[in-house]
This record gives sequence, structure tokens and C-alpha cells, in this order.
Amino acid sequence: MRHGPRDTPDDAPQDGRIAGWAAARCDEIVGDIRSPLWRFTEGVAGLLYPGLGPAVAAAGRVTKWGPVLLGLNDERGADVKIGMIGSEHLGLWTVLRTSLGRSDHGPRPGWCVDLPVGPGGGFGSDGVREDARIVSGVEDVKPADVAPLLFAVPPPDAATRLLARVDVRRRAGVVAVDAGDGMWQRRLFFTVVFPARHGDGHHETYRVVCPVCGRRRLAQFRGFDVCSDCGWLHIQSGSG
Repeated sequence: MRHGPRDTPDDAPQDGRIAGWAAARCDEIVGDIRSPLWRFTEGVAGLLYPGLGPAVAAAGRVTKWGPVLLGLNDERGADVKIGMIGSEHLGLWTVLRTSLGRSDHGPRPGWCVDLPVGPGGGFGSDGVREDARIVSGVEDVKPADVAPLLFAVPPPDAATRLLARVDVRRRAGVVAVDAGDGMWQRRLFFTVVFPARHGDGHHETYRVVCPVCGRRRLAQFRGFDVCSDCGWLHIQSGSG
């Protein structure tokens, strides 16, 4: 990827790609990786929130539908997409922040953790261990599933993979994509939220100024608030 001045001719294709990204909805960009990312969330939930594992497993046995995907700034043509994947019934959510290359000028909330992702693997032992500090999961995916996250669309026969990696203490992580060349590209930040109580039931009311980006686009959910412009997150008092 070039990093020259934005007004050079070679920037035009990239600018057009960013414009198309901004016009797209969150589900058009991350919808095809919703299932593998949610499976990872379910797998590590009991480690991030001790005692939650049995409830997640029980919900998975009785739930017929997949997790809900919400795009919090879909209607505003944002270069940075803020979304959530999760279950209102279970109270478990994965908050997402993703952008296309250098279109993310910030500011980023504190949960955007730049965990290392590198070529060749080296992501540690398989499985979720109680003493783990960082947990990773890798899954083979179709090129079309990850194409919306990338500047260049992978060939149809590319051996594309998805990596999810989370810092257990911070409950925050990254998603990276291998477009088939063995090189991991960090494409998405996420954090896993499970409030201990469900708050007052406020939903999608925009009243409070975000302390990170200064905008009045705070989406209030049961037990936590999210800025739909930058992704700043606040767990309501009394929640875990």
C-alpha cells in the first residue's frame, strides 16, 4: 500500500474504494465473518468472564438463530464502521471497529489493542486454557467472505484464513486476514462486553457527548454505552 500524498493520481483507485466502503452497511462489510467471530467469542467467553461459559453453552444448544449484527453508524457514510455482534437475550456482545487502510484517522477508544499478528503462524497452543494471557483462533474462510475487508479482492481459489486474537485481561483483540499470500493483515478491532447487570434498558438514545471524539452519538444499551462514531465504550456503574 502506498503512503504518498492523497492528491497523487495513484491514489484515485484507493480513494474510490474508501468511498464505496463508506457507503456500505456494516453487514455488507463484516456480515460474512459474523459466524466465525461469534464462535470465537463463545469459545473464550468463559475465560474473559469466569462463570459465563455454562450459560453460553446452554444458550448455544437452544438457540435456532445466529447472533444479531448491528451497524451503529450505517446511515452516515462513515469511513470507520462501528458495529456489534451478539445476543440481547444472553447479554453478550462483541463491539467492532473497522476501517479500510489509512481512512482511519482516529481517535480510537482505549480498547483498540494492537496485538501482534505476523506471517507464519506462531499463535500458541490450540484450545482455551485457564492460564492463557492471549488466546488465538484461526479458521479457513472463503475468499468472498473476507473480500469486503480488503483493498484487493483475493482470487476465487485463494487459501484465505481468518485470525481472531484476544488479550484476556483487557477483553480486547484483533481480527486479521490472510488473503492467501501467508501475510496477516490486521483488519478489525474488537472487545467483548458482558455487563453484570442489564442497566435501565435505554436503547439508541443520543444525548451524551463522547469524551474521545466529542460527538453526541452515544448509543445506550442495557448495561453499557457505545459511541457510534469512534467506538468509545462505557460499562454502566454496577456492571462488570
